[in-house]
Amino acid sequence: MKKALRNTLVYKHSSENVGQITVSPGEIFEVETELCSGDWLTSIDCVYSHEKAKSGNPCVVIAVDGAKPGDSIRVHFHEIIPGNLGYTGFLNREHPLANKIIDQDWGNCMKVVRIEDGFVHFSPSIKLPAKPMIGTLGTAPKGDAIQNISGGRHGGNMDVQEVCAGAIVTLPVEVDGALLHVGDAHAIQGDGEINSAGGIECRALVKMHVEIVPRPANNGCVRLENSEELCTIACEGDLEECCVAATRELLHWICQDYGMDQKEAYLLLGQVMTLRIPQLVNPTRTIVATVKKAFLK
Repeated sequence: MKKALRNTLVYKHSSENVGQITVSPGEIFEVETELCSGDWLTSIDCVYSHEKAKSGNPCVVIAVDGAKPGDSIRVHFHEIIPGNLGYTGFLNREHPLANKIIDQDWGNCMKVVRIEDGFVHFSPSIKLPAKPMIGTLGTAPKGDAIQNISGGRHGGNMDVQEVCAGAIVTLPVEVDGALLHVGDAHAIQGDGEINSAGGIECRALVKMHVEIVPRPANNGCVRLENSEELCTIACEGDLEECCVAATRELLHWICQDYGMDQKEAYLLLGQVMTLRIPQLVNPTRTIVATVKKAFLK
């Protein structure tokens, strides 16, 4: 089985990047991801500092044989195995959201934890069930490179908990080979990602495969599905813009794939759609619009 290693990393989604490995559609492969802030975390006693960190959500790049501009790729996640160490938090007054919630100098508000036996050992008395996810997942844009810390219609730094084992994520292809970028694993993350280093940031081993499909009509943002739900993911600078883009994409999707009348579908979404804010601390905000497949039968 092919494996992309964390020893070759990029910090921008760019058409100039080179795939560390090239995979065929349907071929199962593995990806090692690096910590969102670099390789500084080596033991439970490590203390975060700017001097040791290399921020920017480093990603591994995979080329998909046969993917051409105008296609889409569907990324199937089989398994995400987190490393045994993780951390969360932020430093000093450098986190605007925390300062809005409580205006104070937070100092070093970082916490290193163990990840073992399917749990995040948050404290001696608190164990959190691990729910591993991939925070940064995207394809290379055709034009200017996009920093890995931002999201957009290409994907990127979405920080969506549904990007986990069992998910299928549809991304646009803008350059030959698609150049799939993967990184920024979390062992668990709450909505809002209020810690900035938001969930339990960790390394991970990811098992996945990719298929090439025609680009959906009117495709404006990322699509995700699992066994129970359809989700659309919008990353914009403003939450209302995110809401509009995600809802529009979901409306197009259920009309196209389920043959629903647009007005009827819109009225249905008004009753059963959910909107979540997985994160509001990145340069771009994220909203996920979701509808259960059971309502579309």
